[in-house]
Amino acid sequence: MRIVMPLFDFHNDSSEEFVFEGGTYALRRFNPDDEIPNTDLFSKLDVEYMKEECWALVAQDADIEKYKQEVNILLLSFKIYRLAPLFIKYRLCKEDETLCSILNDTMQYVLREKSCRIVTSNDLAVINNGFSNLLQMRTISNRTQNALYFLYRGFHSSKMIDCFMFLMSAVESLFSGENRGGVTKTICSRVSSFLNNKTRCNYQDMKGLYDLRSKIVHGRVRVHDEIKGHLATLHELEYVVTECMKKMLDEKIYLLYGDIEKEECYFNKLVKGGV
Repeated sequence: MRIVMPLFDFHNDSSEEFVFEGGTYALRRFNPDDEIPNTDLFSKLDVEYMKEECWALVAQDADIEKYKQEVNILLLSFKIYRLAPLFIKYRLCKEDETLCSILNDTMQYVLREKSCRIVTSNDLAVINNGFSNLLQMRTISNRTQNALYFLYRGFHSSKMIDCFMFLMSAVESLFSGENRGGVTKTICSRVSSFLNNKTRCNYQDMKGLYDLRSKIVHGRVRVHDEIKGHLATLHELEYVVTECMKKMLDEKIYLLYGDIEKEECYFNKLVKGGV
């Protein structure tokens, strides 16, 4: 079975196709005339929209029960490593039109300024490695699985407050301690130490983000559909989260979450300067 998902807002610096690890998923040239089935599901506007694109993610002989989630994880890898403003909106299958669909929720992006988001062949290799690690990470523990779930929900939220709270939940899933009490200090010190107190990620930076989260949850600020005036804050949180995820994946630190004692020992030493 071949599932084709046109890529929107994807900018590639090469005409070369790319096969991701395992061979099930690939970046392919998209020929609308060959791939769009003749079905009433898609309006003329949908078809014209698809015809504007020339690249697609293709799932070849994928497990029908798993491929949607795995494609979402692949898109997360693009987001984490490149902040690439790409998304999928349609699933196409000429062999079985019942597998065709229109997606209502698509990946959102918190970009403070316009920039060129070209994906290079080197980027694809890095994204592929991240994809492989993400697939493994989700199976390690409840914490890692929940972190990826919240990350996915945050990046697909069109409302600023939803995005902010889901991304903060992803951070909490990975960096909160096993013991109750001192949550703010624990998370802020762990994140800042984990990222070596780099610019935009030190203790005070994290405390500012976590304080806003606490004000929202405990009713010290009024909740709107949009957190007026806090777009820059949301952008900073997105930066912290993606930096944490890159290190977590590249150094395979997520493997520690399979053993609670090892995980706690790692972060306790890290905060004390022992790692």
